Amino acid sequence: MKSEFIIQEKNRIEIKVEFEASEFNAELNKVISSISERAKIPGFRKGHVPRKTIEMRFGKSAIHEETIENLLNSNISEVLKDYDIEPLFPPSVKSRGAVVDGMPVSVNLSIEARPEVKLPELSDIEVERLITVVEDAAVGNMVENMRKSQARFEAVESPVQDDSVVSIEFIMINIGADGEEVSRSKKAEMATLYMQELPMEEFREPLLGKSAGESAVVTVESRIDVNNLNVPRTSTRYELKIVEVGKRILPELTPEFFKLCMGFECETEEKFRDAIAERMLKKLQDDAEADAESRAVNIVAEKSDLEVPASLVYHEMQKLKAFDERDAKERHKMEFKELLKLRGMEYEEYEKHVMTRAWIIVRNSLVIDEIGRKYEIKIEPQHLDEWIKDTAEKEGHDLELLKKAYYKDKESANLLVDRVFSDKAIKLLMEKVIIKDVTELTPPETTETTETTETTETTETTEITETTEITETTETTENVSS
Repeated sequence: MKSEFIIQEKNRIEIKVEFEASEFNAELNKVISSISERAKIPGFRKGHVPRKTIEMRFGKSAIHEETIENLLNSNISEVLKDYDIEPLFPPSVKSRGAVVDGMPVSVNLSIEARPEVKLPELSDIEVERLITVVEDAAVGNMVENMRKSQARFEAVESPVQDDSVVSIEFIMINIGADGEEVSRSKKAEMATLYMQELPMEEFREPLLGKSAGESAVVTVESRIDVNNLNVPRTSTRYELKIVEVGKRILPELTPEFFKLCMGFECETEEKFRDAIAERMLKKLQDDAEADAESRAVNIVAEKSDLEVPASLVYHEMQKLKAFDERDAKERHKMEFKELLKLRGMEYEEYEKHVMTRAWIIVRNSLVIDEIGRKYEIKIEPQHLDEWIKDTAEKEGHDLELLKKAYYKDKESANLLVDRVFSDKAIKLLMEKVIIKDVTELTPPETTETTETTETTETTETTEITETTEITETTETTENVSS
């Protein structure tokens, strides 16, 4: 085998690979022998099917394709190593020469290489981090919320009042931006409303003074935020029936209640409040750190020099769109295009915003990956177990179940490696940049990402999906494309 570099455009490379006639024929004989062993052809025993019969039955062209695929799979790693290429995806066959007896067989490969990323000087980057404090009032509110969560319900005969708890049965009708009905609940649903904590004030007046068995209609005007965008105002109409009116009886502040809420003994109310304050502070600190990490990645990404590959943006778009469609069905019980209609948004407009989201995700992933590479981050098995343990403790998951979920197959394990690698790269980034603790964060600047309009041109994405990939899984930057 020999190879020749043909051309490079941005991160797309074309390489010509040529196999000697002897190499090709040796592999061709193996393929024919394999087909002979597998094929069920009347009148012939397995392994004893004549070559001409196989060629007539399966076609010379298909047999040649399988032969070339096998040769490429056996030699692609060597080709990539020779040209020092890190592919984003398995190389694909762009074209191949004719198969002529006694002549070499050539194949032109299209390879999309990992783009070069030039990072800024990390020690020059300044990142704001919010100083977190827990006020006594916040602790008091948390105590009250805990009491409410453990309250018992007691039915009353009186009409709905400001402090009532109301059980309702309702049908929900979605009204689009054009005033037309988009969809309605297929069946009545149940809900419990606490009049002092109504999420939508529009329910208050129609319910006050009504008794069990009475009905009401509530229309809620809404401006739904999709990816931080203003969309036309729509509305939801609720046709509801009051099932029961009651009041909430809050539990007393006792050691038994403290243990129920915290999971451990608290002898006094003071210790209980101190434990709550400590837990709240830890949560606020974690949130502030996560926000600072996100800011750091965005700042570094904006200052980095790189070409964001259209193919990665395209693949990320498909993942985001699939998630949105699944979420519409599971959470909103409707098709995604129906949800867009409800929100007054055209599908083309939605796609533009998904493209922007995908472009930012891919850009940031490439930058995080480059940080990890530059500082030679290595992931060992113990790092994976430590990450799973920390995640289980932080999010309250069962440790063994979480381990099984991540180690159930190769794809899940690769995803785990990517996440741990990314986390380590971001932590390392935070050690390199200047952290500025502030009492109030500076709002991020909103700039229009012009490159995104160029990254997913139809001609480029069509080319990506139409080429034939080599079946061998080559080593790629998994955390970038996952």
